[in-house]
Amino acid sequence: MGRLSATTIGVLALAGSGCLATGGETRTIKSTPTGAQVQVEGYGDCDTPCTVKLDGMREITVAKAGFKAQRFRIAPGGGDVNVVLELAAPTSDVATEALPELN
Repeated sequence: MGRLSATTIGVLALAGSGCLATGGETRTIKSTPTGAQVQVEGYGDCDTPCTVKLDGMREITVAKAGFKAQRFRIAPGGGDVNVVLELAAPTSDVATEALPELN
């Protein structure tokens, strides 16, 4: 599926008549840092913070360049989902020669 430009992803379910219908309840997904990409089990993606409409249990992937991706399952309903992303290669080393002069 392609990237969705809206901040809401409608996870679609097939209705008995063969029409597409949105179903379920919404959940808001936030991340630290913001601007991470959220993918809902192949239905499309959006950038955090964003709201997804779920029709059942779905696998979610939250990823951002330079950080480890987080994968988990969520169900409709409930509160906001807050995801704290971990640096992919954390380090405590600081190249002091690259720091600007403080006056």
